[in-house]
Amino acid sequence: MTGDEGLMSLDFLAGFTIFMISLIIVVSLIPGLLAGVASSSIDYDAVAYRTAVILVEDPGWPDSPNAWEHYGTAHKDLVERLGLAVSKDAPNILLPAKIDRLFDTTFFTYPDDYRSRVFFTDYPYSFNISLVQPGEDTRYLGEPLPQGQYGYIRRVVKIKEPAVAEINAGSYIAGVDQTFTVTLNYTELLDAAVDPAYRIDPRTEPISINITNFAGCLVNPYVFATLDNITFSVNGVTLPATTDEYTMIKDESYQFFIDGTPADLTPGAPVGSALNLTLKPAWLKNFPVNKGDRNLLTITYRFADDPAQTQIQGDYSFDYTTAAPQLDVAALEVAVW
Repeated sequence: MTGDEGLMSLDFLAGFTIFMISLIIVVSLIPGLLAGVASSSIDYDAVAYRTAVILVEDPGWPDSPNAWEHYGTAHKDLVERLGLAVSKDAPNILLPAKIDRLFDTTFFTYPDDYRSRVFFTDYPYSFNISLVQPGEDTRYLGEPLPQGQYGYIRRVVKIKEPAVAEINAGSYIAGVDQTFTVTLNYTELLDAAVDPAYRIDPRTEPISINITNFAGCLVNPYVFATLDNITFSVNGVTLPATTDEYTMIKDESYQFFIDGTPADLTPGAPVGSALNLTLKPAWLKNFPVNKGDRNLLTITYRFADDPAQTQIQGDYSFDYTTAAPQLDVAALEVAVW
């Protein structure tokens, strides 16, 4: 063997040795690298946190004014997200109508509809979503909490209660005209300068009109007045009650009580103490029908007594000084496993 051949053998031996050492090192590292992948698990706390963020900071989609919470069964497939916020500009302020629809398991199918619209995955998460509100029964959605570990997040929120007008009939005595009106100015109510947390939006939230102390406006406190009907007008034009577009469907469009007894809008019934009318967004979102600076929806109560038995008369403005929404504290809890 020549000298050159000896040098080549030594070079080969050295190179082969280095290669084998490197291979051994790499092989020894691979189990460690794969161990992290093989033992990786779902961070359920992160899933719970993300889910809570979607629920309390997002208004869902579709958004106002034709918001997802007002969709019927025929259009349920158009609902993409189940966010509960009043708007994206008012995180942690929840809307009661959205809450009611979220917990309505007769409308949404548990668990598939929730996995696709809240978790956005086909992964078979188990979950429990609850809403705790002082003075109210706790609302639950999902399965009972497991004995073992699970992801959990608790978010303190506020619930925007619907605007309510409390009207003392005894303060509106002005002759015997026997009509009383309540007016909503949509232009003022929907002013973008108003904080969404306190904005009165009849397109997405119900409005309630409570006329109390009705006996205080009676000519004779021992003889009840008779309410003939309640009518509606937009910008001074009375809405026709016979067309499908404006037909008021009881319970879906409104709820009306006379002295605590359910009634329709043409009751012809005696009134002794109180009138309570709640109009729902399913009907209110259609108005006003015209654009302009003064989009007015007027609600007129007409009494039919001869001789006149009620002295109530006047026009009540349903606005931020008379019917500001209230915010109630609550807690939304999300558990995932």
